[in-house]
Amino acid sequence: MNNFLFLFLYFFIPILFFYLIIPEICLHILGWGSWKRQYTSGVALTFDDGPDPNFTPLILDSLAKLGVKATFFLVAEKAENHPALVRRIVQEGHTIGCHCYAHRHAWTMGPMTTIRYWKKGLASIKQLSGHEPEYIRPPWGGVNLAFYLWCKLRGKQIVHWSIQGHDWLHTQTPEKILHEILPKIKAGSIILLHDSGGDFGAPQNTVELLPKLVSEIYQNLKLPLVELEIPNWSLYRRIFFRLWEQWERFYVWYFHIQRIDPCNLFRLSLARYKGPNLYDHKGNLLAAKGDLIGEIHLDSLQLQFHEQDYRKIGVKTLQLARKSFPVLTKFIFNSPDYKDIKVYLGVTMLSKAVKGFGFHVQDYHSIFSRMTALFQKIIIKIYHPGGGRETSSLGDKPKLVWITRDTLAEKYL
Repeated sequence: MNNFLFLFLYFFIPILFFYLIIPEICLHILGWGSWKRQYTSGVALTFDDGPDPNFTPLILDSLAKLGVKATFFLVAEKAENHPALVRRIVQEGHTIGCHCYAHRHAWTMGPMTTIRYWKKGLASIKQLSGHEPEYIRPPWGGVNLAFYLWCKLRGKQIVHWSIQGHDWLHTQTPEKILHEILPKIKAGSIILLHDSGGDFGAPQNTVELLPKLVSEIYQNLKLPLVELEIPNWSLYRRIFFRLWEQWERFYVWYFHIQRIDPCNLFRLSLARYKGPNLYDHKGNLLAAKGDLIGEIHLDSLQLQFHEQDYRKIGVKTLQLARKSFPVLTKFIFNSPDYKDIKVYLGVTMLSKAVKGFGFHVQDYHSIFSRMTALFQKIIIKIYHPGGGRETSSLGDKPKLVWITRDTLAEKYL
């Protein structure tokens, strides 16, 4: 008996540790080798455990009315029983991910069972939907070593989540779920919800929650709801992005920079002007040192595009700017905070294109000029799909660009 116990402790405990515990810590808890968030400007809604003949149609109806696309992680054996629902999810433009063949926790399966269940799940969903899912989410988020290695060999992305409302509990009313979710939502959040499973009737709370949740994200948080999108980024780039993101959040908080709407290229803040004096074409003083002015900031996350070509990205940025300026102007004229502000300015390395939008461009004389140039080049390197290799063409001197309230009204109202 003592020998058996010794062998068990010496051999099996370390095996279980490497097979279960280490993958769980790395993938599920820390997100190393999986995705616990996305890297776009918006928030992604995901639904697990379906399809369900009672609740999935209601979720789809609600998403259609709200104009939102989501990702459904389907349990394959359920999908086989409801093929029409799988086809509807695809036809309405949503993304399908795999939630295994059966809803079994990874810790209950050995290597061969793990691989068999996931292969069967992928094959089944591919047959039903016409496409093999790229995104994988294990039931309960649980993982083991065989699952991780299989995903690496198949080139699948393991997607966890950053926020959940525990909506599988029938005691979680829509108000409770909303109260639990909202304070945690940020750009890049992946929200976990359920269209099936859990306590009896629990998904009905999720159905009732959706319109309220979408409204809060759009109206109060001013964030877009986007399709789940996982970039092909190295771990180094992900870490650098996260560090820079924390700096940007501090900067936005410290200078009270506010969003205009979920998809606007610009943000606004009030600041004391530091000079030099600004004059209109008639020589009238518009802004002197110490005057309150409006500062226009680029919302960096809106600059992420699928394109790799620098020129195409430039064209899309200009198109987004054309859509954003009228909304920005309307916001300024409707906001009491900006009713007495005569001048709006920014400091940018991308000054060549702004003249066409009515801006004046002049040299920027400041001890922070080189630091500003460095920061803006870092932003381009982070948010450009190819890493911003073209930043050398921008030079080292940012420009001061400014526009008057009257010009904004003339051009965009």
